[in-house]
Amino acid sequence: MADRQVARLKAALADREARVQILEARVSALEASTSLRVGRAVTDAARKPGKGVVALPRELYRMWRHRGAPNVVTSVDARERPMFSARDEDRLIAGSPLGASEKGVIVAGVLGPEATQSLSRTAHVVPLMPHDAALLLDTADVDLVIVDAAAGAAGGPWAYLGVPGVPDRERALLGLMEVARGRGRPLVLLGTSPGLAGLGWDATLKDGTELDEALPGLCARFGIDRP
Repeated sequence: MADRQVARLKAALADREARVQILEARVSALEASTSLRVGRAVTDAARKPGKGVVALPRELYRMWRHRGAPNVVTSVDARERPMFSARDEDRLIAGSPLGASEKGVIVAGVLGPEATQSLSRTAHVVPLMPHDAALLLDTADVDLVIVDAAAGAAGGPWAYLGVPGVPDRERALLGLMEVARGRGRPLVLLGTSPGLAGLGWDATLKDGTELDEALPGLCARFGIDRP
């Protein structure tokens, strides 16, 4: 019982950390936005009618010169864990026809870092997060859903997925699977986990399978057109 409680607490902490990283990235992007910086410059000038007004044109010119510079996320954690810095809106767009790339096949996934890297070579990947997986899957136009057992490793947003005694992860997974089945999208399990094995997958892949190599076979099996 104590082990299950610890697992639940660790999973909840990982989820909170993921949300914090998303918020940090949003704040960093907002602070670096031209609109906010212009507003601050004008406000500062109004507070100092003398020097502020004189310095305002110079400050605005400096912003204009650097308008094309990329935004830099100042949080060390956000740099080290980029998978948590993606905005929810970006993931929604990624799953729409407008967000699809020339790779053609759009795959929604509960994926670990290695699986994401492999799949990204040949498909357009839409990451699914526990707090909105079912909603995103219901609105995104995806061809296939892949769940990676390795995504349940500690430290990620799906930490302890498939581990008995962590019901919030199981509920999130069952919710997205229900949506996928309702929309006729194939469900594929990569790897093995005691809590995932008996959920009625349309296909399973052995642990260590390179998804970029397995994708053509999956597309052929489920009748998914590839460019």
